[in-house]
Amino acid sequence: MPTERDPARTKDQPTEPLPISGQRQGPASSESTTQQLPTLPYIPHPEACADETSAYPQPGTRFGDFDILSLLGEGAFAKVYLARQISLGRQVALKVSANRGTEARTLAILEHDHIVRVFSEVVDAERNLRLMCMQYVPGTTLLNLIEDFRGRDRRTWSGRAILEIIDRQSQQPAIFDPAALRDRDILNRSDFDEAVCWIGGRLAEALTHAHAQGVLHRDLKPANILLSRYGRPMLVDFNVALDRDRFRGASDSVFGGTLGYMSPEHLDAFASRSRDTAEKVDYRSDIYSLGVVLFELLTGERAFARVARDANWSAVLLAAALERRGPAPSPRKVQPAVPQLLDRLLRRCLEPAAWDRYQTAADLAAALDGAGDLERARKQVLTSGPMIGLALRHPFLVLFIVTLFPHFLGSVVNIAYNQSQIMSDLSRYQQVIFDRLVVGYNAAVYPLVLLVIYLLVAPIYQVWTKLHRGEKVADIQVDAIRRRTLTLPMWAVALSCLGWLPGGLLFPLGLAGFAGPVDAQTFSHFLLSFTISGLIAQTYSFFGVQLVVLRIMYPELWLDGQGFRAKATEELRNVGRRLRSFQFLAGLIPLAGAILLLTVGPEQLTATFRLLVTGLITLGMLGFGVALVASSRLTHTLTALTAYNSPSL
Repeated sequence: MPTERDPARTKDQPTEPLPISGQRQGPASSESTTQQLPTLPYIPHPEACADETSAYPQPGTRFGDFDILSLLGEGAFAKVYLARQISLGRQVALKVSANRGTEARTLAILEHDHIVRVFSEVVDAERNLRLMCMQYVPGTTLLNLIEDFRGRDRRTWSGRAILEIIDRQSQQPAIFDPAALRDRDILNRSDFDEAVCWIGGRLAEALTHAHAQGVLHRDLKPANILLSRYGRPMLVDFNVALDRDRFRGASDSVFGGTLGYMSPEHLDAFASRSRDTAEKVDYRSDIYSLGVVLFELLTGERAFARVARDANWSAVLLAAALERRGPAPSPRKVQPAVPQLLDRLLRRCLEPAAWDRYQTAADLAAALDGAGDLERARKQVLTSGPMIGLALRHPFLVLFIVTLFPHFLGSVVNIAYNQSQIMSDLSRYQQVIFDRLVVGYNAAVYPLVLLVIYLLVAPIYQVWTKLHRGEKVADIQVDAIRRRTLTLPMWAVALSCLGWLPGGLLFPLGLAGFAGPVDAQTFSHFLLSFTISGLIAQTYSFFGVQLVVLRIMYPELWLDGQGFRAKATEELRNVGRRLRSFQFLAGLIPLAGAILLLTVGPEQLTATFRLLVTGLITLGMLGFGVALVASSRLTHTLTALTAYNSPSL
C-alpha cells in the first residue's frame, strides 16, 4: 500500500471537492494556479460530508478487529493504515472512508495477481465509517518511482535501478513470496525500455481481467499503481471504478477520475454530466489512461501540459479535452532515446478517437509483451561498429551497396577471364562485334534490373519513411511490406542470375550470328566465365542483402509487437535452409578456380591465366570465410528473433 509519501495527497488533489449538481464552483485560490491537475470524483456536496471524516482512528489505537500501527497514506476522502488484524494475526492495509461507495464490492469480484485483493469490509455504524481490509503490499508507488527517476540521468535508468529505488523507498520488510521472485529477476535483467513494457503488460493484463468482469477502473494514474518489493505492479484504488452491469440504468452512478490522465471522452462526460457522454467512457478510456501513465514512466514527463486551475471549471475541462483531440503526443519528442516501436505503441494508446486505439486491454498487453521481446532481440543482434552504425542511419544506401558490390567483383573476374582466355582467339572483326554486344547487353540488362529493384524497394522505402516520421500506416500494410522485405535476398539472387547467366549463351551466339562461327572451346569459355561471375555475384549479394534485411530492416518493420514471436517464427522459417544452401555455393567459388587450374592444357596455362586462377581461388577462399561469418551472425539473429525467451510469462 502507499508509503509515507501519500499518493492521494499529491499536487493532483483539489483543495475542495467538486459537487455533482453541475453548478459552477466559487473562485479558486490564487495559490492553486500552479498546482498540477486535480483528481475529480463525483461526490456529494461538501456540506453533506463536512464531519464524516472526523472520527478517523489514530496510530497506536484499536479500531474494531484491528490494531492501527501506522498511517500509510491519506487523501481527501479516505485514509489507509498499516494494521494488524487481531482475529487472524496478520498485517493488512485498512482503508477507512465515509460510509458510501462500492469499491469493496467491485474489488471483491477481481482475483488477479496484479490487483490488490480485498479481504473483507465492515461498517462502523456509530462513526458512519466504512473499513475495507485489503492485502498489504510493502513497496512503493509508481508515482514515487517516477519522481525519483526525474532527478537521474536517463542513461542510468534500468530495471535494476527500479528495484534499487523500490528497496530504498520501502519502509516495511517484504513477505517472502517464491512466485514473485521471478518478477524481480525479470526486472533485474531488463533495460529500462524492456522494464516499461513488462510493467505495462502486467497492468494491461490486470485491466483485461477487470474488464472481463465488467469493471472499469477510470482513475488509472501512477499514484494508484503499487510496486511490491519484488517489483510486481498492482492496481489499487478502485473507489471511482464502475461496474457497468451493476450500474447500468442507474441515474446516480459514481463517476470520476484524475484530469491529467483522462481520455477526451472521459473529460466530455465529466464536464457535461450527461448520460449520453458517460456511455462513451468504456474500456478504451482505461487503455488511454494507461497509455498516459506509461508515457510518464518512459519519459519522466507528463504527456499533456499541466492546466492551471481556473475559476471556470468548464473552461478548464474544455481546454484539456481540446488538447487531447490534437495529434497524439510522441514520447520520442521528449526522450529521443525512446525506441520508435514504443513510440508508435503509446501514440496508438493516446489516439483522440477511441476506435483508433487498441480495442481491448488484451491487445495492448500482447503489444507490450511483443515490443519488449522485439527490443530485446534487436539489441541482441545489433553489435557496435562503423558499418552497423552506417546501416542504421542509411539502411537503403547500404542495401544498394551490398547488392551491387558483388557484381563489381564478378565483373573484374569476367573481364580478366575474357581477356586471358577468349579475346586473344577472336579475329579483329569478332572483337569489334564483341564490344558492340557488351554495350547492347548492358544497355538492355541494367535498366531492366534497376527497374525491378525500384519496383521492389520503393514501396518498402515509402512505408519505412512513414513509420519513422510517425505517420499512420495500416497494420496489414506493414505486415505485407515486412514480408516483401524478406524476399529481397532471393530477388538479389534472381537478378544476379538474370544479369549474368544469359550472357554465357548470348555472347557466343551473337558472335556466331554476326561475325562467323565460334568454336566449342570459345563457347565453353564464355559459359564458364559468366557462370563463375554470376556465382560470385549471387552468393555474396545474398549474404550482404540478407544481413541488412534481417539485422537492420526486419526488426524495424513492426507497427507494434503484437504476435511478434509467432509471426517471426512463421516468416523466417525458410531462412536457415537458405543460409546453408548459399554457404555451400560460396564454397564452390574457390573450388571452381581449382578445377580450372587442373583441367586446362599446358598450352593455355600462361602466367596471366595462373594469376587469374590464383586470384579467383584467393577471392573464393576469402569470400567463403566471409560467408561463414555472415552465416553465423545470421543464425544468431534468427535465434534471437524466433527463440521464445520472453520474460513476461
